[in-house]
Amino acid sequence: MNIKAFNAIATKVWNTTVSVPEDFGKITTLFTNDVVKSHLPKDNVETSIKLLEGIYDLSKNENDAKKQAALLHKLNKEVLVTVYISGNELTAFDVFYYVFLHASMVKFNDKDRFIFCNITRWFNYVQNTVFLNNGQLDLVPISTTPPPPEPPKPKAKDAAAGDKKVDEKKAGDAAAAPAAAGKKGGSGRESNKTVEAPKPEDVSRFEIRVGKIVEVAKHADADSLYVEKIDLGESTGPRTIVSGLVNYIPIDQVQDRMVLVLCNLKPRNMKGVKSEGMVLCGSGEGKSTVEFVEPPATAKIGERVVFASYPGEFDKALTKPELIDVVLKELKTNGDRVATWKGEVGLTSAGPCTCKTLANVNIA
Repeated sequence: MNIKAFNAIATKVWNTTVSVPEDFGKITTLFTNDVVKSHLPKDNVETSIKLLEGIYDLSKNENDAKKQAALLHKLNKEVLVTVYISGNELTAFDVFYYVFLHASMVKFNDKDRFIFCNITRWFNYVQNTVFLNNGQLDLVPISTTPPPPEPPKPKAKDAAAGDKKVDEKKAGDAAAAPAAAGKKGGSGRESNKTVEAPKPEDVSRFEIRVGKIVEVAKHADADSLYVEKIDLGESTGPRTIVSGLVNYIPIDQVQDRMVLVLCNLKPRNMKGVKSEGMVLCGSGEGKSTVEFVEPPATAKIGERVVFASYPGEFDKALTKPELIDVVLKELKTNGDRVATWKGEVGLTSAGPCTCKTLANVNIA
């Protein structure tokens, strides 16, 4: 632990001299320093210190790497929907974790950073804002593009069975070739056709991207509809999308909003206006309340929202209504208001997407 860096960064951030001794001993001793103590959060301090102490103590022994990773996963969950470590305000925990985890962030590859995506999002945010140009620790280059999914490894039995089937197919093709050649018009082309495996009916088929509503007006011929211009980072310029949100969200709360857009729906005519997608919203029972599903403020316009357990290419166009219904049925917020598909969190490079207040509701 680089206590010199901790003291210097804390002093700069709080504009008050911080001088924790190099041999501070246990983590609990560190937080007895008067200045550090004054910048602790008001709630859950003991629980947060206990988690930090566990992560720190386990870091001293390489044999405890798995145990430390388990606690880091716990921390990763803790910062799922927060800006800083302990909520929406900078505390002493942010300074400590930034200094303590800096060396790990330098060593991590893109896959490691994606595994701890919420910690990575937090780290990248604080190093580029409150801790920028701190004079102690260098800026860590962090890619905001998720690593490609690893191809599934075939099971040993399946691989053996596959080899057997290949051998049987070769033998069968060899036997069938003379007969096929003897048939009128037979060219052997049928045997060269490959049958594509059906695509899974999951959220990977959806092209969900981050967008910004740059212009909005009420539809001239429909009182319940907004006509929005949404910037999705496309070279063709903002898309026109029509949304039935007039009765739920005031127009001044729509303008300049960061939203999620389902981009690969077939364009359709909405009262004379061509709509090229759908803005995703969470809605309470009976549509009593409707809210945008919003990406983090630092998410990039145009980036795709990914669900790590469901990799794959999205459809060029969603043409089957039954597929859309099947996927939308499982698109929901969880208890923390985070957008999920079958429990898998929807992530941008800056973190998860959320509704402001709606938990455990459908998204459409």
